[in-house]
Amino acid sequence: MAMPVRTTSSAGDRSPGRVSTAVALGCLAVTAYTHVGYPVLVRLAARYRGQAAADDGTDAVLPTLTVVVPAHDEEEFIGRKIEDTLAQGYPAHLLEVLVVDDGSQDGTADVVRAAVAAGAPVRLVQQAVRGGKSSALNRGVREAGGEVVVFTDANGSLVPGSLRAIVAPFLDPRVAVVSGAKKPVGAGAHGEGESTYQRLESGLKTAESAFGAVVGADGGIFAVRRSTYKPIPPGVYADDYWIPLAALEQGHRVAHVSRACAVEAVSLTKRDDFERRTRISAGIWQGTVAKARLADPRRGWVALAFVSHRVLRTAVVPPLLVVAFGASARAARRSVPMRVLWGAQVLGWSAAGVGAVTNSRSLALPYQFALVNVAAVRGGLRQLLGRQSGLWKQTSRGAWSAPGAVDQPQASTEHVVIDLTAAEQASARTGLAQEETVDAPVR
Repeated sequence: MAMPVRTTSSAGDRSPGRVSTAVALGCLAVTAYTHVGYPVLVRLAARYRGQAAADDGTDAVLPTLTVVVPAHDEEEFIGRKIEDTLAQGYPAHLLEVLVVDDGSQDGTADVVRAAVAAGAPVRLVQQAVRGGKSSALNRGVREAGGEVVVFTDANGSLVPGSLRAIVAPFLDPRVAVVSGAKKPVGAGAHGEGESTYQRLESGLKTAESAFGAVVGADGGIFAVRRSTYKPIPPGVYADDYWIPLAALEQGHRVAHVSRACAVEAVSLTKRDDFERRTRISAGIWQGTVAKARLADPRRGWVALAFVSHRVLRTAVVPPLLVVAFGASARAARRSVPMRVLWGAQVLGWSAAGVGAVTNSRSLALPYQFALVNVAAVRGGLRQLLGRQSGLWKQTSRGAWSAPGAVDQPQASTEHVVIDLTAAEQASARTGLAQEETVDAPVR
């Protein structure tokens, strides 16, 4: 009688599962480090470093200041933006407001001229041919007379005290750029998701500020020391990323102050929101490749922040998420723990999809995570193929009226200025202050 033959799995049979498991776990480990590990690390390090003494904000230490507002077809809102800026309470003898009209086809220039005629400390600079935001910022710095130049978008209202807050870090002569924060306002998953994203970003930048290593500013409000400013080269479209990286490359420091806050409405539609994120990602890809030398380990915290906060998050993690999903699916055939891990990924991506369809606020976080990562891949491809224009198209945004509660968003092809009541402004200010684990010490 023939004896039964017992078969066993060979090492070769098991190796594909082991490789898939290792690949999946490796990809997810990099993702976890980027989004959790690095933020925890830099916050703990900032706490250990301690806080610098806060500036008392007296006029004796305030620099002369030029506020540059780039504007393209902002007739409806530029007047309110001027009023909002002048209402900041910055000493009049130290302040000038400079509006750079970048080839507007509407009555933007007429509104500014009317403000000048009424005695407002405002200057108008016109560019007959539209050159894009970076061109407008370069022109604004050339025309500016202040020691510090603040850039702020025409579509955002500033929380009271923002100008005083953003100039304080310049008391340190090593600081060349200071970023403010953005407070998005809007309903639904993309509104709640954007608000959560900005809150986390502001907290991370606050911690990086302890080391003067903030790798990116917020375009709604950020400031530069005029004497250190290097003009943005032609073809660069992410000015709020390029300018801080250029300063770090020169050996200067970049700080962040969340008390300097621009309040802006989120995009009305998810398509506009996705397009905006894609443009941002393309700009980050462009700047990251151009300033790759910042990854040199000899640069210390700057290199760590650049690699962890930008290179990994924008260029590495998004494609790794795809690899992790595929590898987990393959490993799940042979491992119960990997089935659980793959199932968690399926659940997460499904939640993001449902959030995109239903606009549920409860699914804002997975929706925003998916949005940022998919847009990063699309932005990278657009940059690689040379399809990103430096002339950004305005997106539809909701409008708010004052006094009282927020109105229902109305479709608009223009930017808007959000006019908040004192209580709403105080709420925005308090919310940002609570995000901070360390309050922007720069040493």
